Amino acid sequence: MHVRMCSDRLSNARLMHQKVSPRHQKGFTLVELLVVIAIIGVLIGLLLPAVQAAREAARRSQCSNNLKQIGLAIHNFQDTFGRLPPGARDGDHRVPDALTACCNSRTRYGWSWLYHILPFMEQKPVYDMATDQHDPPTPGSGQNSREDDVARQAIITYYCPSRRFPEPHGSGRFYRADYAGNAGERGPGGIRETASGGLRGVIVQTDRAKRRLELITDGTSNTLMVAEKALNPKAFGSEGGDNERWNNAGWDEDIIRYGAGRLSNGTEYGLPPIPDIKAPHDPGSGWTTITDLGGRTWGQWHPFFGAAHPAGMNACLADGSVRLIPFTIDAEVFRRLSLIDDGQSISGF
Repeated sequence: MHVRMCSDRLSNARLMHQKVSPRHQKGFTLVELLVVIAIIGVLIGLLLPAVQAAREAARRSQCSNNLKQIGLAIHNFQDTFGRLPPGARDGDHRVPDALTACCNSRTRYGWSWLYHILPFMEQKPVYDMATDQHDPPTPGSGQNSREDDVARQAIITYYCPSRRFPEPHGSGRFYRADYAGNAGERGPGGIRETASGGLRGVIVQTDRAKRRLELITDGTSNTLMVAEKALNPKAFGSEGGDNERWNNAGWDEDIIRYGAGRLSNGTEYGLPPIPDIKAPHDPGSGWTTITDLGGRTWGQWHPFFGAAHPAGMNACLADGSVRLIPFTIDAEVFRRLSLIDDGQSISGF
């Protein structure tokens, strides 16, 4: 018995010695740690682009959904009123020659198409913030008294998440929009001339004409209705089609763009969409410009559709379908896609 107890004590002592002995402690060497860190770094480097691509795909999908809602709202507007929403206008509709003014309407009647579709976007409370009762009683007496209140409402559906989150700009803290109606062809003169009033587009300058989907002779599935507008990242909230209120910009690049151009000699050409980083802007030392395929030079106020997405822009066709149109689209194809009445076939987009 005594021998057995001594043997057990000896075994326990050996076990205790093994537990505390430095020779048997487990751990990582510095080299092993560095190798693990390097492997983790490589994996992160490989996975990060995939994660970023997945996030952009989700943002692009949300942008597409925004345009889908806008397209449905425009269709519902026509179902209710028998015509497409008016685009916008400048001045006061009670003054015959005020269409050449700049850059807002004195009455709610001339506010943008973005405002007029609000009741069909589940935004009727915002729409009702201004009424005709708030319009000035006499021509030239001022603007709608509730215009600023409406402009301070952020309509999140009017913002592309790949570009920016809703943020007010200027001392008035007014919001903007990332989507523009298709006004068709940009004429050789100013944007407020008759030829540039949307007569060949889906969205028409208020009081120039009225449009119905059934009157689009090229077919609603072959005609652009609304799409993202090109906007340089350094021009948010400033000149170049982002300086006016979303609800009342007048007939302006803030709320309409063109996919076709026409020179004074009658030459017609396409204005394909461009990435945001290629859109003109003012860096503070003068105007930057861009020359289109027709040889015309544009400063910050330019006609281009475009997007912050890497491959192309989302667009809603007149039939309500939404497509991703690549920046590489053929200029002539995009010209035809932007016009309602050119009578030419379209393929390859």
